[in-house]
Amino acid sequence: MNTLRLIRWRGERHASITQRLNFAAHATPEATLALVYAHESGLEPDEVRQARRAYGGNTIPAPDVHESPARRLVRAFMNPFIGVLMLLALTSFVCSLAQRGIVTSGTTAANGGGTPVTVGIILLMAVVSGLIRYVHDSRSSHAATALATMVSTTATVRRVGAGERQIPSEELVVGDIVTLSAGDIVPADCKLLESRDLRIAQGALTGESMPVRKDAAALLAAGTRDTALTDAACLVFMGTTVISGSALAVVIATGRSALFGGLSRAFQWQRPRTRFERGMNSTSWMLMAFTAVTVPVSMLVTGIASGDWLQALLFGVSVAVGLTPEMLPLIVTVCLSRGARTMASGKAIVRRLDAIETLGGMDVLCVDKTGTLTSGVIKLDRAQSMSGLNSSYVLHAAWLTTLIPHTTSNPWDDAIVAAEGDSANDTGDVQVEGGTPFDPIRRRATVIVAKSHHRADREHTGGSDISETSGAGAGTSGNVSRIMVVKGAVSEMLPRCDTVMRNGTAEPLTDRLRGTYKRLMADKATHGYRVLLVAQRSVTDQTTVQDDRALTLLGYLTFLDLPKPDAADTIAHMHNAGITVTMLTGDEPQVARTVARKVGINARRVVTGRTLDDMTDTALGTELRRVNVFAKLTPEHKARIVSLLRREGHCVGCMGDGVNDLPAMHASEIAISASTGSEAVRQSADVMLTHKNLDVLLRGITQSRRTCVNMMKYIKLALSSNFGNIISVMIAGAFLPFVPMAPVQMVLLNLIYDLACLAIPWDRVDGDVLRSPARWDTASIARFMSRFGPVSSLFDMVTFTVLLTLLCPAVAGGRFPELHGDGSRLLFVAAFQTGWFVVSMWTQITALHMLRTERVPFIGSRASVPLVCTSLAALTIATALPFTPVGAWMGFHVPPVSLFALLAIVIAGYAVTVLAVRTLYLHRQQPLL
Repeated sequence: MNTLRLIRWRGERHASITQRLNFAAHATPEATLALVYAHESGLEPDEVRQARRAYGGNTIPAPDVHESPARRLVRAFMNPFIGVLMLLALTSFVCSLAQRGIVTSGTTAANGGGTPVTVGIILLMAVVSGLIRYVHDSRSSHAATALATMVSTTATVRRVGAGERQIPSEELVVGDIVTLSAGDIVPADCKLLESRDLRIAQGALTGESMPVRKDAAALLAAGTRDTALTDAACLVFMGTTVISGSALAVVIATGRSALFGGLSRAFQWQRPRTRFERGMNSTSWMLMAFTAVTVPVSMLVTGIASGDWLQALLFGVSVAVGLTPEMLPLIVTVCLSRGARTMASGKAIVRRLDAIETLGGMDVLCVDKTGTLTSGVIKLDRAQSMSGLNSSYVLHAAWLTTLIPHTTSNPWDDAIVAAEGDSANDTGDVQVEGGTPFDPIRRRATVIVAKSHHRADREHTGGSDISETSGAGAGTSGNVSRIMVVKGAVSEMLPRCDTVMRNGTAEPLTDRLRGTYKRLMADKATHGYRVLLVAQRSVTDQTTVQDDRALTLLGYLTFLDLPKPDAADTIAHMHNAGITVTMLTGDEPQVARTVARKVGINARRVVTGRTLDDMTDTALGTELRRVNVFAKLTPEHKARIVSLLRREGHCVGCMGDGVNDLPAMHASEIAISASTGSEAVRQSADVMLTHKNLDVLLRGITQSRRTCVNMMKYIKLALSSNFGNIISVMIAGAFLPFVPMAPVQMVLLNLIYDLACLAIPWDRVDGDVLRSPARWDTASIARFMSRFGPVSSLFDMVTFTVLLTLLCPAVAGGRFPELHGDGSRLLFVAAFQTGWFVVSMWTQITALHMLRTERVPFIGSRASVPLVCTSLAALTIATALPFTPVGAWMGFHVPPVSLFALLAIVIAGYAVTVLAVRTLYLHRQQPLL
C-alpha cells in the first residue's frame, strides 16, 4: 500500500463514522469495497497491518478510571466536611500542647486531660467518614468493564493466503471480509455483500422486540434522510445476534467507532453528582462558613475581654466543636444502611447507599413500555371476519402461517399459537409445501399447505361458512385440499386482494370497500392495536409462494401487549406521591398512546423521535412540561430527554434493562434495573429490582423517603441544637470570665445526643410526609437552624442567669468575682458547666421529640420504642455522669438538688415555646423535615 493510499486511510479515519455508514447504506457492495480498499477474497497481511494502524483495532477498552487504591483513598478524604473535622482536630491538638502544665489563675476552663479525648473522637469521625466514601468510590467502573466484555467473541474472517478461519473478534480490522451464520454475534459494524434469509436480533441496540430481516440487496434509496441507520437492511451492527440465515459482509467500523462501542464511551464521562452529594457538600460548606465567622469573632471578643489569648483560643475551639456534628457521617450511614436492608427485604437492592436519598427525592420516573408498563407478552385480542364477527377460521388460517419451516419464533406467531389452543398441536392433517416467513421487509408471511381432510368452521355469529371451500377457492385432489394463506400488514395485503369474504360469499373488493377497511384498520391502530390481515387463494402444482396475489381477504387479527394488572394503580399511587411517570419507548406512537391511557399516564400529546430531531433544547424543555409520552426513540433521544429534565430542575430516575437504555440511565440521577436486565445494565444500576414491577419500585421509593426523612431529622435537629449552643457560648463569652463548657464536655454532649439519635433510622414517619419527594435541602436546613437554634439559646440565657446568681454561688460560697483562690473558682466553673451540660441534654432530647413530627407530639405521632429507649438512656447518662468519678475527671461537679427544680421549669417552658415556634414555621408553609 503506497504512501498516498495510507494518507487516504488516515483521512477517512477522522471522517464521521455516520457518514461512512450512510455511504455504505446507499452504495452497492462494489462501491463499499472500494471505499475501504477491500476485495471479496480478503485482505492481505500488510493491508491488515495498515488498516489497524489507520482505523485502530476492534476493542472497546475499559475507561481509564481504575485508580490505584492509594489514590482513591486520598481522594476520599478530599471532602469539605472532613476538612472541617481535620482542622478542628489539629486546633484541639495545639490547645492540648499549649495547656499542658499551664493553668491561668482563676480562668481554667477544662481539665487538661480532656482535650486529647476531644482530638481522638474528632479524628475517629473523620476517618470513618473518609472510609465510607472510599468504599463507595471503589465501585465506579463496573458498568464499563461489563459492557466491554459483552462483545468478547470470535469471528470467521476471510483473508488472502489463509482462507476462512476463526480469529478473536478483537483482531478484526476495517475492510475484513467476515461470514455470519445463525447464532453468531456480529463482531463489528458491517455492510452486507451477500445474504440468505438473514434475520438479526438487534433489540440490545435498538430496543426492538422482533428480529429484523436484513438483505444485501436492500439499499437505501438516494436522498433518503429519515431512515435511521439501524433500520438500513443492508447494514448489521456490533453486538447484535444472527437469528437465522447467513451472510457475507465487509467490516465498515470497529471498536469504539462502532455504534455499540460508542455506548461504552458514555461510561468515560464523569457522572453528574447526585443531589445527595451536592447536598452533603453544600451543608459542609455552610458549616465551614459558620465556623469561619463565629470562631474568629468569639476568639476576638474573649481575648479582648480577658486579655488571655490562650483562653480565647480554647474558647474558639469550644465554639467550633459545638457547631460541628462529629457523628454526622456515622448517623447518615446508619440511616442509609437501615434503609438499604429494609428495601432489600422488599425486593429492591441498593447498590450505592447514597442512591437511597436520590430515590427518595425522585419526582420524574422515565420508563420503557414493554415489560415495565405491559406484560411484555403479545396477546391476540380478536380474530374477526371482515364483517366484524369473531371467526375461528380466520384464526386457524393465521395459524397455518406459523408452520413455515425454519421460522424463528416471534411474539405475533406465539400469540396466534396460544389462541389456537389444543388445535395448534394437531398438525397431522397439514403438510407445508412451501412458505416465506414474516419479516419487516415483505411485511407478510406466505404459506402453501395441503390438508388431508376437509375442515370447515363457522363464524360465531351469523351462521355463514368461511372455509377453504366457501368461495375463497381451494385446489382439491381427492381428499386433499391445497391452499395458499397470506398474513401481513394492511398496506401490503389490501393491494394483493381482489375479493373479500363477506357473509360466506366472495365479493369483489371495490375501491369503496378498500377505503372502508383502511379507515377501520387505522381506527384500530389509533386505539393501540397491532393489525394483521389474513387472506387465501387456491393453488395449482405450478403455484409458488411468490404468487401471493389475487387473494381473497378473509379477516383480520388484532394484537395487544396488555398492561400489567397493577400498573394503573401503581402509577396512580406514584402520581399521589408526587412522581410523574414519563414513557420513553421505541414503539409506535399509537400503541404508546393507548398503553399510556390505560395505565393513567398523560397521553394528550405524543412526541416522536423524528420530531425531537427538529427541536432545539429550549423548545424540547418547554414540551417536557406538558408531554409525558415519547415514541419511536433512539437511545440518544432518551438520554437527551433525561438530561433536559434534569436541567429543568427535576430529580430524574430511569428504569431500563437493555444496552439501548444505558445512555439514558447514565444521564439520570438514579438508574434502576431489573435483575433480568443485561449484565452491563445491572452493573450500572444504582437500584436493582428482583422483579421488574413498578409496585416493587414504589415500595422502594416509600422506604427511601422514610429513610431520608429520618436522616433529615437528625441533621436538622443536631445542627439547630449545636447552633443554639454556639449562640449561647458566644453570648457567654462576652461577659463570662471562663468557658461555659469545655471542648471535651461539648464533644461528650454531642456524642451522648448522637448515640440517642442512632435509633432514628427505626423511628416512625408520618404518612403525609411520605406523599412528597424527600430531598436534601441545605437552604431548608439553614432556615430550620435559624428558627429553632435561637429558641434553645433563649432558655440557655435563663439557665446561665440562674446558675450565675443562685446555684453556683450556693455551691462555691459566693459569686465568681467575690471568690478568692483557685479552688473556689474552679468549683464555681465546674458547677456552672455541670448545670448547663445537664440542662442542654434535656432540652436537646425535648426538641427531638417535639420536632420529629408535624403532628401533636406523643398523641398524634409517637416515637418508636427504640428511639424512646435511647432517649431515656441519654438523659440518664447525662444526668448521672456528674455523680461518677468519670464526671469528676472531666471537670464536672455533683449538682445541687435545686438544679432539678430549675430543670423542670426550663424544660416546661422550652417545650411550650418550641411548639409555638413550630406552629408559626408550618403556618408559613415551610416543611418541617
